[in-house]
Amino acid sequence: MTPETRIKALREAEPGSWVAFSHDESQVVAHGKTYDEVVAAAEKAGESDPVITRVPVDWVARVFSC
Repeated sequence: MTPETRIKALREAEPGSWVAFSHDESQVVAHGKTYDEVVAAAEKAGESDPVITRVPVDWVARVFSC
């Protein structure tokens, strides 16, 4: 999965939800409203080591400074 495809998958998901990618990040294996829900769905899909990320609520650039 290219970075562009990954971003497209995240942009199409519900804001604030969770997405699980396969361990090699080649495909989306699950999505859910909560972390626990997406972990369970990924395991049910046969992915024992998913890469899980939360979908941003908004896509505003942020700058952090110390």
